[in-house]
Amino acid sequence: MTRFEARGKACAALLLSLLLAACATQPEGKIEPAAQATASAKPAPAPSDEDNDANAQRVLRALSLIQAKKPAEALPLAQQAVAEYEKRYREIGVISFSSRSLVETLTYLGQAASANTPAKVHGPWFGLAYFTQGFALVDLHRIPEAKQAFDAAILLSPQNSKYLSERGNIDALEKNWRASFDRFKQALDAAQLSPEQVKTSETTRALRGMAFAEVELGDLDAAKALHERVLALDPANAMSRSELRYIERLKQRAPKVRAPDEEARPKERTA
Repeated sequence: MTRFEARGKACAALLLSLLLAACATQPEGKIEPAAQATASAKPAPAPSDEDNDANAQRVLRALSLIQAKKPAEALPLAQQAVAEYEKRYREIGVISFSSRSLVETLTYLGQAASANTPAKVHGPWFGLAYFTQGFALVDLHRIPEAKQAFDAAILLSPQNSKYLSERGNIDALEKNWRASFDRFKQALDAAQLSPEQVKTSETTRALRGMAFAEVELGDLDAAKALHERVLALDPANAMSRSELRYIERLKQRAPKVRAPDEEARPKERTA
């Protein structure tokens, strides 16, 4: 296992979790300022309407190509999906959200109502198109563009733990450890709204990201505690077990040696 976990494995897990989330009917909702007190979500079209349309299939095809280590082929599909969803959903003066679940939809509608701001909440594919674009751009080593794509996905889905974690991973790639920790902490908080099928995996990923940043920031005890929380949720988690062994090796070194030894450290793709 490398420091940043093999992309194929990461994308396979991502694709599985997205398919699980997409299998359920995705709620949509809208709120107008005059109706904010009675805002409610209404069912979106059946999954066969939105989940199986041509644009959603572009996103799924792009994810499959990323898994097959063909990001250059995946990128134009994701970009086309982004452009189509922007044309379909974006409205001047209305905030657009992209949601995986009813509870996430209601959260966004509540936030918009509190701000007296017109808003519409769509299904997961709008945000996922941007996220897939960012995923491909990372594989192509186009990090500044990847950051923009992930930031756009997060604007659409600010409580999506997976999107926040991938953005925290970008901060880790750039060795911006405090920003990485903060982003993974946001991902941990957002995991409370994650669909049940992926709640544990998204929670443990956020915890691992926080722990990795804590090691780089020099707080080995905090990192150890975070990995122990991972194992409490997922006792077989190999990445946290490996990191705990690494932390113990660091603790056994002379006190003057504070910075981690990258060559000696276990590595994973998605912290």
